[in-house]
Amino acid sequence: MMEIGCKLPNRANRAQLLLTIGTGIFAAGALGFIAGYLSQGQTSILGALSLILTGVGSSMKRVKYSGAPDPTK
Repeated sequence: MMEIGCKLPNRANRAQLLLTIGTGIFAAGALGFIAGYLSQGQTSILGALSLILTGVGSSMKRVKYSGAPDPTK
């Protein structure tokens, strides 16, 4: 679990953070629309933003590093 104020030391942690934020924005937008707090236009903007963040986070997690594998790990 990430602590408040911790540094994101590597790419995987940043990718996980983007996925979490994207999923949270999607859920908040869906609940806001169902509850009647958001209009359809606002919901589509939140949906697009969450799709972008989730896509970037997912692609960052799938990046394969070229070169020989590190034998120490």
